[in-house]
Amino acid sequence: MMSQFASAGFCSAVVTKHKTGKQKVIALFQHNLLTDAGKDWMHAQIYTNTSTGTRGAGFIASTESVITPAVGNTTLTGEIVTNGLSRADAVTKTHTAASNSTLVEHTFTATGSFTSVLASALFNASSAGTMPHIANFSTGSGTLVANDTLKISWTNNLS
Repeated sequence: MMSQFASAGFCSAVVTKHKTGKQKVIALFQHNLLTDAGKDWMHAQIYTNTSTGTRGAGFIASTESVITPAVGNTTLTGEIVTNGLSRADAVTKTHTAASNSTLVEHTFTATGSFTSVLASALFNASSAGTMPHIANFSTGSGTLVANDTLKISWTNNLS
């Protein structure tokens, strides 16, 4: 499942003459351009920042539940909360300057058994929080037992 976010906006401007109060529209709904610096800032705000108040969506969660991702989802049904696969602050959060891509990635080590991990989501908090991305895996993990690892990588594009 691929979700794209395109930052599109408009700019309008009006000059008002102080002496006469006369107004002149100099821009009305002009398309704006998202700069590379703006992209970098947005990636940081959305994905890689770890500061309180501006925390990016760098927490990875997973589930064994069958889900149907939808834009209105706010929680991950059946989120795993035990045995080494609990939601984690991803170890890898990287964005290359002037690119449209951020990698959020974590390797989990099972400390118990799982039937099959089927999906994942990103959050901006260690519990609750905002869930900006959710996805099914193309196939389930199959049975996981103690010391098996599950590496979940999110490559997010913003353009």
